[in-house]
Amino acid sequence: MTFLWSVLGFIVVMGVVVTIHEWGHYQVARWFNIKVKVFSIGFGKSIYEKQGAETCFKIGMIPLGGYVRFLDEAEGPVAKEELARAFNHQSVYKRFAVVIAGPLVNLIFAVLVFSMMYLVGVSGLKPIFNEVTLDSPIGESLPTTFFQYQDVAPTWSITQVDGVPVYSWQTVHQALLKAKVHHKNTVDFTVEQIESGEMLVLKTVSLSALDLNKPEQNWLQLLGFAPFNLFLPPVLGTVLADGPASQAGLRPQDEVVAIDELVTPDWKALVKAIQEKPNQRVKVHYLREDALYTASVVLGQKTLASGETVGQMGVGVYVDPERLKPYTIVIQYGLVEAVQKGYQRSVDLFNMSLVMLQRMFFGDVSLQHLSGPLSIAQFSGQAMQSGLVTFLGLLGLISLSIGLLNLLPIPILDGGHLVYYVVEMVKGSPVSAQVMEIGQRIGIVLIIGLTFVALFNDVLRISNG
Repeated sequence: MTFLWSVLGFIVVMGVVVTIHEWGHYQVARWFNIKVKVFSIGFGKSIYEKQGAETCFKIGMIPLGGYVRFLDEAEGPVAKEELARAFNHQSVYKRFAVVIAGPLVNLIFAVLVFSMMYLVGVSGLKPIFNEVTLDSPIGESLPTTFFQYQDVAPTWSITQVDGVPVYSWQTVHQALLKAKVHHKNTVDFTVEQIESGEMLVLKTVSLSALDLNKPEQNWLQLLGFAPFNLFLPPVLGTVLADGPASQAGLRPQDEVVAIDELVTPDWKALVKAIQEKPNQRVKVHYLREDALYTASVVLGQKTLASGETVGQMGVGVYVDPERLKPYTIVIQYGLVEAVQKGYQRSVDLFNMSLVMLQRMFFGDVSLQHLSGPLSIAQFSGQAMQSGLVTFLGLLGLISLSIGLLNLLPIPILDGGHLVYYVVEMVKGSPVSAQVMEIGQRIGIVLIIGLTFVALFNDVLRISNG
């Protein structure tokens, strides 16, 4: 079932993003009365084809991109009466506009999608904590006034990171990521003591322990934050199909009271008991409709990024929405503010992506950050199952990434053609066929190389996941 969701998610996400991209090329070409012969979503053999008045619309079997084919003498002979509509007979400025339209439409679409996301409402866990690790960057930054509250274990909330408002742990993490990508070594946290309303600023908190090349790191824990410990009973919320628990007959809403002879009073204890017994057969004692049952379960195993092997039962926790309500927040904006937030989100992601590409190019960060089609499929399937807001967030991110990728000055990509057109504008004549041929070869090698790296990263992520 997970595989089917991934396939469906990939087709939907890439179908939308590629269609938007190619529509940009197509629409601007139509505005300039350039004849479009083919509009294809996907490559390879057509699974759907419709001939319009002058354009053939196709859907190819391989959903990894698309293309728009114009009337062009480079593609074959052109009738004399149609030369004025051929792409190669247009001014360099028109050709530039047609080519740049695809990536620009992707970027504009990302803004619209993120705006819709904020219009619908973004939910998250409030950045609440009631403990800090004293021997940590946060602990070392605490003012002396902080300690006077420790006897009563007050609850604190993070309100700002470097003066920028945050409303969830996710936005805190996004702020930290932005700081690390832009080479910042410290940040300031503004925190509020919820009971009294007192505000404190934790200045120059060191980020040196955070490593962009170690995605397994728990950044919040490394900084010294201990998120508010919510008691969760050991009740199953999800039971993965074909997982160890499912094969043993366990169902959602079952309450696990013990693993072998070890009592599991809460979810944390249950996870610990399972992780300590990889690949072992255990007796799971559980309650279902007030009756006690026992199931024999052969646990699976999972290798963590640290290299440690832990047990796995293929279950997720059930969280009562009412119990979680005081700790969650939904941020929703009106139309104007939602568009402003969507635009700012797009700008932030675009800038961070550019800096990350630059740092990868110079070897400052690892190429493991590149994701390929397998990761996109996995994330798309998960997003489709997680709800509209999550799906919109991924759709916006993929559209922005495709727009940025196509603006890179790599021959065979839109950005490479744009470089040729800029040169043509400056020197007054097109780039020679020989230069374009060499550039195309270099571009193909680069794209194939990056694709192999991305696929290799995908395989590693999935095999370790």
